[in-house]
Amino acid sequence: MIDLVGVHKSFGQLEVLKGIDLHVARGEKLVIIGPSGSGKSTLIRCMNGLEEVTSGEVTIDGHPMNHKTRAALNRQYSSMVFQQFNLYPHLSVMENLTLAPVKLKKMSRAEAEELAMTNLKRVGLAQKATVSPATLSGGQQQRIAIARALTMRNPIIYFDEPTSALDPEMVQEVLDIMVELGHDNITMVVVTHEMGFAREVADRVVFCDGGHILEEGTPEHFFTNPENERTRAFLSKILR
Repeated sequence: MIDLVGVHKSFGQLEVLKGIDLHVARGEKLVIIGPSGSGKSTLIRCMNGLEEVTSGEVTIDGHPMNHKTRAALNRQYSSMVFQQFNLYPHLSVMENLTLAPVKLKKMSRAEAEELAMTNLKRVGLAQKATVSPATLSGGQQQRIAIARALTMRNPIIYFDEPTSALDPEMVQEVLDIMVELGHDNITMVVVTHEMGFAREVADRVVFCDGGHILEEGTPEHFFTNPENERTRAFLSKILR
């Protein structure tokens, strides 16, 4: 579903990604871990075209991703859940969920609202459809953001550290929704520091550091017998 071949990404003189090869199967749940500054968020943003690669190739379901195609590919294939929710404060929850399906997918408003309500029920927030996002807790806003991603009915959802901006007591309510999504036939690419989620949901875990993928494997491999010394050092700190 997602292929990256020889991907480099630089910001001025700073090279953040240094030759990434990564292949994500349809329906796979891929978790990307690594220290801050390792290139994880840049990697996921190159996957969905929010950042254009400096060199190399990104393809989505066989279609090359570039500045000419990325808008159309994102409409057809992917949604994203950000760290900071990115909900429109001047719109109601329902309006936030239906805006893109109506404008980009050309769904009728009635169909979009029905689908949005289904997804609000799924994240346990149907009663908040008419309120402003500003009245909600951080955990509720992130659950709304997940419902918004689902309402696009795209086969890929990217999550860029979706719990990092939340208070500790709100983290689990978001992770519970993501664990449930792990049972769906959705391709999920998740940048996270939540190792419990990685153990439970991931088909494969990728460890990034210094702009490289240093190791990848099943959760069992990662959490019982990682091979790379840098991976072992990182996990020994984060799993304390």
